[in-house]
Amino acid sequence: MLLALVLVALNLRLAITSAASLLTLLTDAGALNSVTVVLIPAIPTAVFAVAGVSTAKVAARLGVERTVAIGLAVLAAGLLIRAIPQPWVVVAGTVIATGGLAVVNILLPAVVRSHFGRSIGTVTTVYSTAMSLGAATAAATAVPVAIAVGSPTVGLAAWAIPALLALVVWALVMPLPRPAAIDAAPRAERSARVGGAAGGRGYPTGTWLLASFFAIQSLLSYVVMGWLPTIATDAGLSPERAGLLLGIAMAVGVPATVIIMPLARGAKRMRLGFVIVGSATTAGVLGFVFAPLALPELWAGLLGLGMCAFPLALALIATIGRDAAEAARVSTAVQSIGYTVATLGPLGAGALHQAVGSWTPVLALLIVGALAQITVGVVLTSVVWRGVGSVREV
Repeated sequence: MLLALVLVALNLRLAITSAASLLTLLTDAGALNSVTVVLIPAIPTAVFAVAGVSTAKVAARLGVERTVAIGLAVLAAGLLIRAIPQPWVVVAGTVIATGGLAVVNILLPAVVRSHFGRSIGTVTTVYSTAMSLGAATAAATAVPVAIAVGSPTVGLAAWAIPALLALVVWALVMPLPRPAAIDAAPRAERSARVGGAAGGRGYPTGTWLLASFFAIQSLLSYVVMGWLPTIATDAGLSPERAGLLLGIAMAVGVPATVIIMPLARGAKRMRLGFVIVGSATTAGVLGFVFAPLALPELWAGLLGLGMCAFPLALALIATIGRDAAEAARVSTAVQSIGYTVATLGPLGAGALHQAVGSWTPVLALLIVGALAQITVGVVLTSVVWRGVGSVREV
């Protein structure tokens, strides 16, 4: 199951970072136009928000593991559709792929809670690291792969192969589905249990602050994943080097996650973690504002460290509440709200750039977001750890 989980996690950012690295080539080849090129980076967060509304209910009916398998199949199908070099077909394939991706993304914390309840921190670190590794690989090699196969759209579709591999392994090792696995407790018992730990309306203390933090970090991360190669290309770098920068940003998450995740234990250490990742984002963005061609690899690395806010948020999602059922409910609420807000990031960044013809205002707003993330994170640690029984030790 751990091997299957790692293979699944490897795929959770491939569709996003591969497309980001290929935006320039896709536009030059006519596979994207001036409208669709702005939509592509914004689609993941929008679809994540929509899919998150019903994911827990579907998983309750079909079982978490079976729903993850369905999500992987949908992801692979969407990736394959993107081989067709038509702008709106590429958009449709991206919507389908990220729909499947969203389902898997939301359910993995519940999978970890259910199968690795005594090693949540360690397993979250492992699969978060796998996500960063997959994202880095796709970002750094998407352009060479597309050049090798002679088409940027076929290069996009090639990333369906690891998704299909993960689906096969997952199907072989997943346990038999247990209907109502997420919502099996009797209604009265569930209400009493949830109400006892809730900070309001049946959710554990700190859930809505966690949703706010998740929204800010998602907005920042998806602007970086969606637009960093384009920002670097517009600054004067080649498409290959620009794609490599995104690969560096994602690759930094591999060792950084291992270093940062121990800070998820206890309020003081978590607070330090939030300050570190927020400060790294701020420094990286400032580098691209004032010296984009001087040390772009360093700035990209700092942005990658900043994106370690995501595994910190995952650790809190997986541990907040009293059982896997509540973790799934919290995950659905937090990610739905977070990704709804985060959709404004990639879409707004593209629209603002087209309106003013410069990335400087976008980068300035990213700095404001990073500072807001630090503030919300510090408040979150105080509120959540004060909630008696609402957070387990990671």
